[in-house]
Amino acid sequence: MLLNIKLTPAFKSLDVRSSTANQPDFPSEEFGDFMELLTKWNMSDACASDMLKFARKICRDDVNLPSSVKQGRQLLDQINVPHISFKKDPVMKYKEETYYLYYRHIFDAIKELLSNPNILKHCEFEFNALYHEGQRIHREQYNEKWWERVQKSIPSEAKVLSIILYLDVITCDLLGKTSEHPIYLTLGNIPSWTRNRPDAKVLLGYLPQLKASSVAQKRSGSFRLTKRTLYQHSLDILTRPLLDYKVDGFDLQMDDGELWCFPFISAMLGDLPENAALTLTFNSVNCKHPCHKCLIGGSELNDITLNSSQLILRTPENMRDSVNRGVANQHSLHNMPNIFWKHP
Repeated sequence: MLLNIKLTPAFKSLDVRSSTANQPDFPSEEFGDFMELLTKWNMSDACASDMLKFARKICRDDVNLPSSVKQGRQLLDQINVPHISFKKDPVMKYKEETYYLYYRHIFDAIKELLSNPNILKHCEFEFNALYHEGQRIHREQYNEKWWERVQKSIPSEAKVLSIILYLDVITCDLLGKTSEHPIYLTLGNIPSWTRNRPDAKVLLGYLPQLKASSVAQKRSGSFRLTKRTLYQHSLDILTRPLLDYKVDGFDLQMDDGELWCFPFISAMLGDLPENAALTLTFNSVNCKHPCHKCLIGGSELNDITLNSSQLILRTPENMRDSVNRGVANQHSLHNMPNIFWKHP
């Protein structure tokens, strides 16, 4: 049984100005500088304590430093920054067990990214077609045909906010018995050389993972259907707020001005099982149409002579038509609606 979650009401503007950032009230500038280094380099308490002892030996008498690392961390814990707070909501009941989604609002994740001045200063919001010797070349998302297409779908003075999501299951222990399913967010507005930095990606949430009590249950059709439903329902909760702005957009307030932005999901990155789960295609190389992007048969996947006219892409329109006509199975597609069909 799916459970409904009350979503946060839509807002009119996203404020990433430095003047509105939550800053802790440190006793001194040196105190703040020390805590910034501690968090920036993710120092252990033992390492930070040794650094603090050394700093206290050589600093002036009028310099106010924390008496201990614990005192500094306690001060950080008192900071209230709403856009970095996560919540845990029940999303499904299955076999007497409740499954929870641990997440934050998608625009809170975007705000965390854009509140970082080292990220925001490199962001590009203008479409820019690149050419070399008369040939169109593609370097960044804002040089590509996708950006050109969506830019034409919104008012000329508006800007595209390109959202990229990363999904992958990670193993949390050496024995491989514990795993989590995180989903991360970054922006296509960030150039790739910057986007590859650790601080250019933020955690959006952890997807719940359905548990089976036996191998027979895990292989059953009802369990697999429930697993797909839970996956799609969780992603719907995470991405649904974007739909509130597909018609009118929102204002992005920055230190140097304001931009009218429209959010688009431009890419969802994962391995083969993730891509199959996202597109609701069969997760098997032995099925009739194993590719999650097109309808080429399995025996033709290695045919390098195929041209674009021979490729039938799995667009939302033709996949929705397959489901509506009851021929989804013929296209190696699960017979259920995909929540991403409603996104532009």
